[in-house]
Amino acid sequence: MIAQHSSFTQFRPEIDIATKPFKKTTFQLDLSTQRESDVNATNMFKYASSVSGKIWVSHYFKSKVKSSAFFETIYNKYVPEVNSADSYEYRIGIQNSYTKPLGRVTISNTFRVEDRILEDKTGKYVQAIRARYKIKMYIGLTKKNLIKGAVYFLGTNEFFFNMGSTATGYHLFEQDAVELGLGYCISDYITIESLYNYTFRRMPYDGSGTRTIQAWQLTLSFNNVFSGAYLQGYFHKK
Repeated sequence: MIAQHSSFTQFRPEIDIATKPFKKTTFQLDLSTQRESDVNATNMFKYASSVSGKIWVSHYFKSKVKSSAFFETIYNKYVPEVNSADSYEYRIGIQNSYTKPLGRVTISNTFRVEDRILEDKTGKYVQAIRARYKIKMYIGLTKKNLIKGAVYFLGTNEFFFNMGSTATGYHLFEQDAVELGLGYCISDYITIESLYNYTFRRMPYDGSGTRTIQAWQLTLSFNNVFSGAYLQGYFHKK
């Protein structure tokens, strides 16, 4: 059998809202959607293919060490042109991150294990365990720290490892995703990032095929919403 290969382009807008009600604990809500081209990869805005929401709880054991847990639900729309069936996926996971600042450069290492509940070919919901490792680098371009007015470079590389299921197949390596782009601190609490994402993915449910995806990801983040410092800075005159 000759392996099949397909290539798509995508647009991924996302809004992240985080609050810090306790000294070392944060809560975060991520809302995102996805638009996608057909297999000819001509128009990344052509089809609305999915929407998702994710809730995070994170705790900082030290300033550089963070442990997190999340729950995510994803709705995949029926788009036959991109081989997308109407389905829901649910994810529960834990994540640990270690961040190391080095002057203008900040490097973080993140390891995540997630339990995906999704449909296999028969329409039955099954569990699929997946491990992920990401290395991320920030470089302050206009300022050393990520404060109001700072422009920064952002680069990541993430590897996905599949533990095997009837929905995801039984190979170990699933995908590799690389992101490169720029971020801007609108304020000390609000940032916007524009990223180019290139993903190479194995598609076990399409036989021996592979898929490459080039995506534009646009993320707007609100940090420390409803914290005392946020309210003082934006809703009260000094």
